[in-house]
Amino acid sequence: MYSLMPMKPPNRLEKDALGKVKVPLDAYFGAFTCRAKENFQISGDKAPKMLNHALGLVKLCAAETNLELGLIDKKYKNALLQACAEFMEGKFLSQFVIDIFQAGAGTSYNMNANEIIANRANELLKAPKGSYKYLHPNNHVNLGQSTNDVIPTTLRIAALLSLPELTAQLKGLIKSIEELAKKHAQTLKVGRTHLQDAVPISVKQEFDSYKEALQNSQKQIELSAEDLKTLGIGGTAVGTGQNAHKDYHKLMLEKLSAKTKIHFKSAKNFTETANNMNVFMNFSGGLRSLATNLLNFCSDLSLLNMGPKAGLSEISLPEMQAGSSIMPGKVNPSIPEAVQMVAMQVLGNDQIISLACQRSNLELNVFCPLIMNNLLQSMKILTNGLKTLTQKCVKGLKINKERITELLENSLATATKLAEELGYDLTAEIVHSALKNNRTLKEELKRRKIKY
Repeated sequence: MYSLMPMKPPNRLEKDALGKVKVPLDAYFGAFTCRAKENFQISGDKAPKMLNHALGLVKLCAAETNLELGLIDKKYKNALLQACAEFMEGKFLSQFVIDIFQAGAGTSYNMNANEIIANRANELLKAPKGSYKYLHPNNHVNLGQSTNDVIPTTLRIAALLSLPELTAQLKGLIKSIEELAKKHAQTLKVGRTHLQDAVPISVKQEFDSYKEALQNSQKQIELSAEDLKTLGIGGTAVGTGQNAHKDYHKLMLEKLSAKTKIHFKSAKNFTETANNMNVFMNFSGGLRSLATNLLNFCSDLSLLNMGPKAGLSEISLPEMQAGSSIMPGKVNPSIPEAVQMVAMQVLGNDQIISLACQRSNLELNVFCPLIMNNLLQSMKILTNGLKTLTQKCVKGLKINKERITELLENSLATATKLAEELGYDLTAEIVHSALKNNRTLKEELKRRKIKY
């Protein structure tokens, strides 16, 4: 009998500074990527799509700049620009294969992109992959660049390009809360402190507080995003600018600004932008603020929805799915629960980003891949979480006026106002008597023949 063994895919042989490397024959990546792919088999998680797009954008602008400066032969222009554009558009996502946990600074991401673009450009020029006959990953695609300036620049761009959708979804949630508050401006309910009855408050006042908190987070995010617009591209290795043309930085700022419609500014110190990652920590701080407010808001929605018969039941959330595999008819606050999980993940990501930013040793912070993955994941899940919360929860939320009124009338929440006329001590005596004898405040006042 013959056993059918899977055939190994054919390889091509490439050579780098460490020796010969077998590379899959049809692969657009090359020797550097193969070594990194072999070395870092850790999570199986690859770079977010937005990083691929932003990195491709940087490579496209770099190619245009170097062509304009006469540093790359114009006969290769069309092939190089097409290869960069295709990479940016996500055509080679399956070839962008490096694990998010990798050698520091993001060199593997940078070289993975350089090799893909070089091989695609050579293919367009009718040269075989791996030959680098016309265009080389380092000599041409990476010309005037270093991982030290490319990756921090890429992360800034990726975050800024992700921001509009996040902001749009946040504004949508704020608007829905505002509409709900306006609709119930005259509905009074029990306000609570320490989870105990406190004083009357309107539904509008309660939900306006959630709205204001979210608006404050939005302002913090947008303010911290301004610092992401300062770029040190052209600083190359540790901010020295070595191997970059004197006009490279200026042209890169112009081209990146034109293509993204974002006004990028020049960093004052290129070494600082390679070493100091605090702009990402500060931006993540805005996301942390948003996550914290979402955590509180969703927790309150679950509490107010508690019931339906044996709890507060002041609101009713949309019924999205069955809540139990054993209890028929049970419906849980599924959407707020999911968004609370999103918020917790963002808070965890923020802690990781903070730790990574604290490890800027000498002239370089090598933890950019870790910062990048956690920051972009936070933005993505917040964006989707906000959309889900708005569309599948807040827009269908119902205020149960009868239940709210019942709880208010049976509570002692109006006692604080009563103290203005009767004094604290007498009012406290009345409250305790009402509680002890299971009477409402009105009933207790009537029994004592106190008009109010």
